[in-house]
Amino acid sequence: MPDFFYKGIWRMDWGFGNPNKTATLIAMLMIAVWGLAYVRRWGFWAALVLFTSFGICLIHTFSRGGLIALAAGIIPLALFAKRPWPKSKSLGIAASVWIMMGVSIYLSAHERYGKGTEDRSISNRLELWKMAPKMMVDAPGGWGLGNAGKAYMQWYQPLNRSESYRTLVNSHLTWLVEFGWPLRILYPLTWLLVFTLCWPIRKCRWFVIPLGMWLVFFVAAIFSSVAESPCLWIVPVLALTSILIVRVNAEAWPSRWVWKIIIATDVFISAFFYLSGKCEKSLVRHSSDLVIYGDGNPSKILVIDSKITGKYYGRKIRSLAPQSSAIGIAESIEFVFNVRGKVVFVAGSVFNKPKLAKIISEADHSVLLNPNYRPEDLNLPNEATKKIYVILGEFSQSSSIAAWQQTASTAQLEGVGDFVPNWTQFIF
Repeated sequence: MPDFFYKGIWRMDWGFGNPNKTATLIAMLMIAVWGLAYVRRWGFWAALVLFTSFGICLIHTFSRGGLIALAAGIIPLALFAKRPWPKSKSLGIAASVWIMMGVSIYLSAHERYGKGTEDRSISNRLELWKMAPKMMVDAPGGWGLGNAGKAYMQWYQPLNRSESYRTLVNSHLTWLVEFGWPLRILYPLTWLLVFTLCWPIRKCRWFVIPLGMWLVFFVAAIFSSVAESPCLWIVPVLALTSILIVRVNAEAWPSRWVWKIIIATDVFISAFFYLSGKCEKSLVRHSSDLVIYGDGNPSKILVIDSKITGKYYGRKIRSLAPQSSAIGIAESIEFVFNVRGKVVFVAGSVFNKPKLAKIISEADHSVLLNPNYRPEDLNLPNEATKKIYVILGEFSQSSSIAAWQQTASTAQLEGVGDFVPNWTQFIF
């Protein structure tokens, strides 16, 4: 795994391959150690030593999100701590804080913590996050697991930016964009239920420890895609399990009005995302794995092959396509339906030959860009063959060039191989 550095100083990583994930685990452990204070009289001092030691490790990750998550987790600990605090314990906590501040200054971590939105790491996140509601509304069924970053780059990233993203650098927004609306409504409801179940009750003040750990996890997942790591779920899930065992045995459950507040809050959150995404008109729609760009129903359908069109085909379409007419884009011919009266563009490889033959027969016209299959593979009637126009690169590696030249109308692109740099000129 690659090492991460800040100003030449190694960012601590316990094998996660990501300092932010390491920081999340450390911050949760910093909350968990305070459980010792609820078990033994000397537990406070043992917890303080462990808290300080883990705190030094947290600072060594240089993770701002981890530090903010820790602060969120400490809040319930402070609120539910026994009062008054003995002077000796207050001095011990102050000493711990000063030690961690000293380490931060020694490592120059405070310089990174103090940066505002002028830091590109932060400004890029804000740019990503503000598009999430729009992406949710544009894809009622979701963009699909693992597709949030790719969808953003193709259809929402400003054309003057070129950063590459796998996620939205926020676990919550990434999943909300990838899920459909049913799961988008259930997702915040699940978090609300967890926080409610972890809320301390009179006889179990130690519930504050799991509550703090889940707050750490939740907040850390806002600033990075840390929740995608299964091992980070182990500690908070075990803590929640212990709470559920106690609640089941004691039959101690939140009252009815609490459940009503949870549901109302969930409705408010879902409505907020929906209305925020609806505020601005969008030129992008995603349905049944087909992306439609532009206004109205698409008169043209494009089946993508990145070897032919390039990886960032969406950005190219946005930069050149007229907004007055719509075009449908699919990454597989399996997602193309209802092509009557439309022009279909098919780039490169196609594995489902019967489906392609059906589409060619039903469409008004079909344009094939560097096809790597032979005409006889489609078993088309002469009438359908006459509706095909084939574009071939002069240096294409396809073995079917000669067969298409003898069968359909063709055009050869000089100096072009399999990749067609100006493929959009045949569509627009």
